[in-house]
Amino acid sequence: MPTLNDLGAQILAVSVDPQERSQQLADGLKLSYRFLSDRNLEVIRRYGLEHAGAGRGGQDIARPTTIIVDKLGVIRWMSLPDYYSIRPDPEEIVAAVKALG
Repeated sequence: MPTLNDLGAQILAVSVDPQERSQQLADGLKLSYRFLSDRNLEVIRRYGLEHAGAGRGGQDIARPTTIIVDKLGVIRWMSLPDYYSIRPDPEEIVAAVKALG
């Protein structure tokens, strides 16, 4: 299976967590993609992905979501599960990226 990098795709993770915490997570899991700290939920709200009151102490957080955006910024594919523990299969993501051509 080709990697997303092989297909010319980039991964960006968006979180309400401070940048330092996200970087610690990335380092610990040996992740190579970039993290964006969205402390004020600006990007999260723009995409309608806020999960109000679901974080520690009732903090608003992002709903776990996988989005594929084309080079023009148009959303071409999205996985927004009902349960936070469900994630799309990597093969499903690769197929969606390949469909962009």
